[in-house]
Amino acid sequence: MQPEEAVRQLEYAIDASLDEIGQRAAAGYRPTFERVAADADGAAVYDLASTLSDEVADGDCPTPAEANATAERVLGDRAYTDGGA
Repeated sequence: MQPEEAVRQLEYAIDASLDEIGQRAAAGYRPTFERVAADADGAAVYDLASTLSDEVADGDCPTPAEANATAERVLGDRAYTDGGA
């Protein structure tokens, strides 16, 4: 998954689940998705987008700092499961 697609996925999740404007809220996550794409691959971006979308569906809108912490966990999990590649 590309970072732009991940942002769009979060936009839709926020629009559907929260009383916020998805486009505005999701824009803050773009740098995090771009960093994950640069440090790993599209699968990691997808994992991060899915995790954040699940949080949104549960009624929580993570801050960009919380999204960064989640990204670190996703990247860390990948390092342990695929040799860091």
